[in-house]
Amino acid sequence: MNEVYRPTYKVALIALVLGLLSLLLVNSAVWHKEQLWRHGERLVLELAPVDPRSLMQGDYMALDFTVARQLRQALRENGIWQSNLQGWLLVTLQSHGPASYQGYRLTNIESNMTGQQRLIPFKVRKGRVRIASNAWFFEEGQAKHFSAARFGEFRLSPEGELLLIGLLDAKLQPL
Repeated sequence: MNEVYRPTYKVALIALVLGLLSLLLVNSAVWHKEQLWRHGERLVLELAPVDPRSLMQGDYMALDFTVARQLRQALRENGIWQSNLQGWLLVTLQSHGPASYQGYRLTNIESNMTGQQRLIPFKVRKGRVRIASNAWFFEEGQAKHFSAARFGEFRLSPEGELLLIGLLDAKLQPL
C-alpha cells in the first residue's frame, strides 16, 4: 500500500519556529541599521570622479572616494598593497566639508588620535579600496539628477560601522 506522507504537527511546529526566528533576525538587522541612521555620527566623504558608464546603465552610480584613492596610493608607496587587505582609514572630520585623509592603520588602535579624528574600516577587493558601499542605486531615469553628486553622506557608529545614507551636491545639499 502506498502511504501518503503527511507532515506531523512537529514538522509544522519546527517550520513555524524557523520562520519566526528568520523574521526576528531580519527585523533585528533592520532595527540596527535604523539606529545607526538616526544616531550615528555624520561623516562626509568627497567622491572621486565616477565612471559615467555606470550612470548610463540606468539604475546605479559606481562610487569611489578621494580618501580611498589617497589610501591606495599610500599602501602602494609603502609596499603593502595586496588583495584581501583589511584595515582602518584614519580621517579628520571637518565642521563644514568632507573628512580629510590622515593615514591608515592595519589594527584598530585609537592611540594618538585627536578629538576630530575617526577610524573607518576599509577592504581591498579586486584591486580597489572599498569603503562602505561602492554603488548608489536609484530609480531608472534619475541619472541626470544624481550626476551632480560630489559627496557621500554617511553615519558612523562608535564601533566603526559605516552606513551610506545619501549623496550631496557641491554645496553639501542632499540630492
